[in-house]
Amino acid sequence: VREQRQIVVTVPAGVDTGSKLRLSGQGERGENGGPPGDLLLTFQVRPHHFFRREGLDVHCTVPINIAQATLGSKIRVSTVEGQKVALRIPAGTQSGTRFRIKGQGIEKNGARGDQYVRVKVTVPDQLDEEQERLMREFAQKAGMRY
Repeated sequence: VREQRQIVVTVPAGVDTGSKLRLSGQGERGENGGPPGDLLLTFQVRPHHFFRREGLDVHCTVPINIAQATLGSKIRVSTVEGQKVALRIPAGTQSGTRFRIKGQGIEKNGARGDQYVRVKVTVPDQLDEEQERLMREFAQKAGMRY
């Protein structure tokens, strides 16, 4: 006789896609009145829109503007725990630079990974006349070709 039932499962911290969990005695009944078998669960972790996981480390990309990259800034970055941490962007930071936030990754079996933040410098789509004039002046004084 087949029956359906619901089981409440506590998902252990740090599970990843492919992780397995054995629930002893929660499987189908054994033959001829034997004890029930085990139920094996295999986890499939959905991807996140902001974070990407590699082992215990978490990776994300954060946009910064050209002034923040050139002059330096402090930005607030979300963590997997839902907190915000301050990250100092030094003056002259290039697009694609990666920063490490120690201990803000995934925790599993007493070990904790890090969070890696890659910055992507965004450039304005359009400039008004004054902004364009100032940008051209800046480029000339800095010896940049355009």
